[in-house]
Amino acid sequence: MSEREVPLSEPTLSYADLAKREHQLSVIFNTIADVTFVLSVEDDGRYRFIFANSAFEKATGVPVEKVAGSYVSDVIPEPSLSLVLTKYEEAIRTSQRVSWLETSDYPTGRVTGEVSVTPVHDEAGRCYQLVGVVHDLTKEKQAEERQLLLTEQLVQQNSDLQQFTYIVSHNLRAPLANALGFTDLLSRLDKRSDTFDVSLQHLRTSIQQLDQVMMDVNNILSLRDSQDGYRPEPVPVAAVCQQALLSLQEALRDCGGQLHNAIPATLHVAGSRAYFHSIFHNLISNAIKYRSDARPLQIDIAAAQDPRLGTILTVRDNGSGFDQEKASDNIFQLYRRFHGGTGTAGRGIGLFLVKAHAEAMGGAISVRSRLDEGTEFTLHFRPRADENLPH
Repeated sequence: MSEREVPLSEPTLSYADLAKREHQLSVIFNTIADVTFVLSVEDDGRYRFIFANSAFEKATGVPVEKVAGSYVSDVIPEPSLSLVLTKYEEAIRTSQRVSWLETSDYPTGRVTGEVSVTPVHDEAGRCYQLVGVVHDLTKEKQAEERQLLLTEQLVQQNSDLQQFTYIVSHNLRAPLANALGFTDLLSRLDKRSDTFDVSLQHLRTSIQQLDQVMMDVNNILSLRDSQDGYRPEPVPVAAVCQQALLSLQEALRDCGGQLHNAIPATLHVAGSRAYFHSIFHNLISNAIKYRSDARPLQIDIAAAQDPRLGTILTVRDNGSGFDQEKASDNIFQLYRRFHGGTGTAGRGIGLFLVKAHAEAMGGAISVRSRLDEGTEFTLHFRPRADENLPH
């Protein structure tokens, strides 16, 4: 065999060469803007970080030296942990790259990224590593949320403009026109006549109506202003409900009604004590005002709580109810009245305030009603981190 025909053997790398190559790879990975990590797939079904680049620490705030060697369950928080474990299993099962969108809370804050993992197999075809890449979308997500917030504010401002247009066209115009008419009439009447006294009383009534509308507008504007400086606190909901009932206790007793408050005394919801007081006062007041003559009034207030869904409060009565189909989406609008009950006619601002206060605390309200059967209001407050404030 000639010298050229002698097979050449693969050169064996020394420890120093291996260390140099590993260092070079580490430098390369640390220059990549995207988060890059490598997981070891262990026999017990767990996953251990064996490498994470510097972008990982920059995005999460978790030092790289604490990541390497740690199990995934010790680094990635719930609920993201359950999601990523499912995706890791899918990548191993399908032997394919798997991608998903993930949002997690780290020391740096909330991080949103497009994550992908690719399985690495040994000679026997067993997946022994997963190589992951995370493209950070946090800034894009924050910009999207800001845009959504601006859109919501624009929609709210447009709704407010429509509300105030309605006030001016319906609730200010009539009493103002009446006041002007009676003022003109009084200037031509004999001050000693009965007609003068009656017209003067009508003028006073019109001015009182104008004053009431202006007070309503002031209350609404004050509510909007107070929402900007709103800071949640743990509110004992049952106690606030009882406080709201105190000022209505006499009216409830006079009509022969009963109220059952089944809200647990231990229930606290992150919000405003004043807002919850207003909500309960308006809903209980409405139930008394629009009761049915056919049966004694019964008001039931209850609460349910779920770690994932949040807190649900219900206020139910057996009053006169209203035709919900005819009321449509105007139930919580200003100066809209739907009941045909026996109580004194309302101004149509109570439910508007209830909805505004609920939404100011991050909640939502819905209603179900049937004519001559009663009404049920449901308030839903999503779980939030500040509900864990000490109380």
